[in-house]
Amino acid sequence: MHAHPTTAAPDAPFAGKVVVVTGASDGIGRAAVRRYLQGGARVVMVGRNEAKTAAAANAMMSQSGRRDLEWDIADLSRQDAVHDLARRLRTRYPRIHVLANNAGAMFLDRHVTVDGLEQTFALNHLSYFTLSLLLMPALVHASAPDAPARIVNVSSRAHENAKPALDDLQMTRDFGGWRAYANSKLYNIWFTRALARRLDPARVNVQALHPGVVSTRFATNNGRMGRALRRLMDVVSITPDEGADTLVWLSTASEPLTESGRYWVKRTPRTPSRTARDDQRAEQLWTQSVALTRLDAEALLTNAVRPDAHS
Repeated sequence: MHAHPTTAAPDAPFAGKVVVVTGASDGIGRAAVRRYLQGGARVVMVGRNEAKTAAAANAMMSQSGRRDLEWDIADLSRQDAVHDLARRLRTRYPRIHVLANNAGAMFLDRHVTVDGLEQTFALNHLSYFTLSLLLMPALVHASAPDAPARIVNVSSRAHENAKPALDDLQMTRDFGGWRAYANSKLYNIWFTRALARRLDPARVNVQALHPGVVSTRFATNNGRMGRALRRLMDVVSITPDEGADTLVWLSTASEPLTESGRYWVKRTPRTPSRTARDDQRAEQLWTQSVALTRLDAEALLTNAVRPDAHS
C-alpha cells in the first residue's frame, strides 16, 4: 500500500470521504478513481497487478495534483485475499464512505480457483459479496444523518442473457464463457436486492448499475478470440469516463437514496429482467453464498439491519 496525504477543498462532493474502488487499475475503475479524486475523496485503488496499479496511481497523482491516493493489491477471485484486503482496509480506515465493487472479468475457458470455485463466479460475484460484508462495520461507522454510506455494484445489461442454474453455480456442466459472465452480472443484481432488504437504508444504501458497453481492455485476457470480441465491442463502445459516470453519480447523488436496491442505467432507474426481479431465487443465491464463504453474515450485518427487522 502507498499513500500521500493532502487536503481536499471542503466544498468538493467527496471531501472528507474514503472511497474504495476494486478493479481500479484500468477501464471504468481507473476513470472512476480519477472522478472521485476530482471530487475530493481519499481513494483506495484495489488492483490485481502491483506494477500496473502503482503505475496508474502515480500517473493520476501527477495529472491531478492530488497526493492522497492509496493502492492495495489483491486477487479478488481468492477468498483468503479478499479477507486479507478487508482486514487491511478496516485497520487503516475505520470509516469507509463508498465501496465501489467494480472488479470483474470474462473467461472463455473454465478455470477453477484455489477455493474450488469457477473463476467468473468467484471474482464477479463472491468478491462483491464477501468484501461488502467484511467492510460493513466500516461502512456503518461512516454513515451520518442524511448521509448513508454507499455500496455501488457494477452489473451489466448482460444479465438479461443469464441462464442461472442454482443447483450448479460452479457450472460444472454446460460451461460457456459468455453464459458464466451473464450469470455473474445477474448475481450482482440479486445480491444488491438481497443486501438492500437486510440494511437500514439510512445507514448503508446499495445500488447496481449497467455502465454501458465501454471501450476498455475487457475480454482481451482470452487470447485471439478475446481480442476479436473486444474489437467488435469497440464499434459501439463509449469511453471509460462515460462508463464511470453513473457509478460515481450513485456514490454522491441524493436521488438514489429514495429507494435502496435498484438498478440504474445512465443515471436513471431501470427495471431489470424478470429473472433479476425473482427475489426468491436471489435469497437462494444469498444462502448458498453464505455457505460457500462461511461468513457469519448475520453478525456482520447486526449494526446495519433494517429498523423494522426486530419489530
